[in-house]
Amino acid sequence: MPPVSKLSGVTAAERPPPLSRVAYLRIQQAIRDGALGQDVLYSENELAQSLGMSRTPVREALIALAREGLVEISSQRGFRLRRLSAAQRQEIFDLRLLLEPFSVRKLAETAGEEDVRRLRELVDAQAKLTGEEERSDFLALDEDFHLLIPDLLGLERTRDTMASLRGAMWLMGFEALALPRRHAAVIEEHRAVVDAIAAGDPDAAAEAIHRHIANTWAAVLSPDVQD
Repeated sequence: MPPVSKLSGVTAAERPPPLSRVAYLRIQQAIRDGALGQDVLYSENELAQSLGMSRTPVREALIALAREGLVEISSQRGFRLRRLSAAQRQEIFDLRLLLEPFSVRKLAETAGEEDVRRLRELVDAQAKLTGEEERSDFLALDEDFHLLIPDLLGLERTRDTMASLRGAMWLMGFEALALPRRHAAVIEEHRAVVDAIAAGDPDAAAEAIHRHIANTWAAVLSPDVQD
């Protein structure tokens, strides 16, 4: 009997993500998009029905989101969004002002053409979104832009911390973070960050991201003030 030879060129089929992960991502997006309101107690059962799955994966997803500080789980099988205090809001932006200049400074020292191209693609995609109905996509691209920077550097812990901070920012209100009057400014500010990275200028990159975060914080504090 001939020996059994090893197969080559055959790849394993990709497994679909577990239902708890699907539920987590959908709830996370609903928070980001402002589909879930503050001070409203939502039913786990109704959420499970809306997602077309059993309560178990939904419960697991909510527990994960509670660990991240995004939701509070009620003893009556419900949940609500967590409300942030003024001190907690300030802390989120203070931490961003520490982490993001650190990341862009390092990237400005090491970025290659491919890194710059990927960042520019995200900014260009944002620039194409101008309609009120596209705010969700605008925010998603904004998040992709900020998290791509530590990704390019391989800074996993920095990336995870930044992702957690951005999740908490969604609790500050969808409208404040995606004001139409801020769209053009956000794109301009993102381009300034990428230009400094492309030029290999760490100081300019850190200054550009610091200015961008400070402007976002100002918009959160005064969402009704017109430019």
